Amino acid sequence: MQTYLTQLFTPTRQPTAPPLPALDPPPKCRFRLDNDTSHTLTLPDGRALGYAQYGSPTGKAIFYQHGLPGSRLEAATYHDLGLELGARIIATDRPGMGWSTPYAGRTLLDHAKDVEYLATHLGLREYAVLGVSGGGPYALALAVALPPTQLKAVALVCGIGPPDIGMRGAGWVHWLGFTIGWRYSPSFLLRWFFQRDPMGRVDLSDEQRLALMLRPSNVSAITHDKDRVLMSDEHVVRLMLRTTREAYTQGFEGVREDGRLICVDWGFCVEDVRPDLDVQLWYGREDTFVPLNHGEQIAKRLGGRARLRVEDDTHASISMNWKREQLEGLIRAI
Repeated sequence: MQTYLTQLFTPTRQPTAPPLPALDPPPKCRFRLDNDTSHTLTLPDGRALGYAQYGSPTGKAIFYQHGLPGSRLEAATYHDLGLELGARIIATDRPGMGWSTPYAGRTLLDHAKDVEYLATHLGLREYAVLGVSGGGPYALALAVALPPTQLKAVALVCGIGPPDIGMRGAGWVHWLGFTIGWRYSPSFLLRWFFQRDPMGRVDLSDEQRLALMLRPSNVSAITHDKDRVLMSDEHVVRLMLRTTREAYTQGFEGVREDGRLICVDWGFCVEDVRPDLDVQLWYGREDTFVPLNHGEQIAKRLGGRARLRVEDDTHASISMNWKREQLEGLIRAI
């Protein structure tokens, strides 16, 4: 097996076929960890777009925008709910992550072209968009650029806003990362930082990473009760490990560029979202990753056309504990 050091410093190559699966065979988990619903689509410029589908194949279509770092497999948390509620969750890998080809010089708005092409390929006439955490800027880009006749609603769940909002209220790591780190740090420094966490230790097997994540000392160091409950859940942690492994499958550059794009000028304004679009915002008062101020500022810039819902939740719990309500809100709008 290729050593971790070699993997980190080997130039990224464009995938010609789906990459190898995770090091461990899929264990029993209440979330899907397989690639059975994953596919690639060849885009007009020859790039591959990786995507996966969850929930009901005949349900209302919702394009899921994963977090940072993340991948299409993140949306597996919605599979059972999608089956129950009649939602078809379509999650894409962004360039350089998972099964999607790297794309030098891309912008947030370029992603809208990829999603629109995928929607046409799948024969979808109407759909919604759901962006979580680092997927928030991409959800807003889709809100600006996708055809009004097709895009019916957008939801941001703890989605990070434009960089001029600032990171007041964030923990120091996230304040530093989103004000300086992603924008200015060299790749080797960011890579070193992510290696310090078991999520980034893709040189280890998933079982080894799981053992590190679930160590009593690691769990007890989590300060918020809601986060501690989630990070003690083996099934949740297994999916997090699987989706981050997929994020790094082509190396670190795709993740690094994804973070940089979020922290520089987006190339559009929140105010550019069309006035008749249903926009739903979900934010947590206890979120120290993406502070509540981001939701409030996005809502203000939308001029009353957005519905802001605030709960006593953290970054993780506002996403994991309100999935039913978030899907129901989008389904009603399609």
